[in-house]
Amino acid sequence: MESAPLVSIVTPFYNTREYLVECIESVLHQTYENWEYVLVDNCSTDGSSELAANYASVFPSRVRLIRTKSFLSQVENYNFALSCIAPESKYCKMVQADDWVFPDCVRGMVEVAEKHPAVGIVASYQLDGARIDLDGLPYPSHEVPGRDVCRLYFLKKDYFFGTPTSLLMRSDLVRSRVPFYEERFAPFEDAHACFDLLRTCNYGFVHQVLTFSRRDNESILSRMRGLGLMQIGRAHV
Repeated sequence: MESAPLVSIVTPFYNTREYLVECIESVLHQTYENWEYVLVDNCSTDGSSELAANYASVFPSRVRLIRTKSFLSQVENYNFALSCIAPESKYCKMVQADDWVFPDCVRGMVEVAEKHPAVGIVASYQLDGARIDLDGLPYPSHEVPGRDVCRLYFLKKDYFFGTPTSLLMRSDLVRSRVPFYEERFAPFEDAHACFDLLRTCNYGFVHQVLTFSRRDNESILSRMRGLGLMQIGRAHV
């Protein structure tokens, strides 16, 4: 696998000890082999940092733990984590600390990206709590022009970005935006970044369930769904 492109996987976290082991273990069990894992602790106080440090000590050549010097907002922490990816990585994959990924996630997404060089963002079917999501593209649709994906959103209300956990991105695109996520668009900063990138690159898709996003916790989006605010978010983006 030394000839396979390096993938930087990043998990920014703050007080997520309850879910962090499941998240980290899902990364360690990827069938794709050429990856680094960057864990970024945002001043956690619940033992999350010590848990992550243990994994970094057991896998020193694959797992890096970085601690922020002061507490950051979620968007700032995500941007900081993305700034820590290896300079030689070709792809970047975020796995949020309360989510996890299936074993073939990175392999499947990298295969699509490598077969279609114009693709800058790759997604897949997503297990969104107990529901399958991101299912708006007909099979095979491994590569779709970026502008077509944006048109489908605005014309048919099809949403293809999920959460940061749902996506693999080309690292050069991540490095081209400083900061990658713009705080003024929070909590829809990730969708804004995707729309911006798809002006110049295409969208790739794997027709398999490869990621899991948790909906039974106290995340911002979980609370928004309960309040019926997601439609407001669509208009905001």
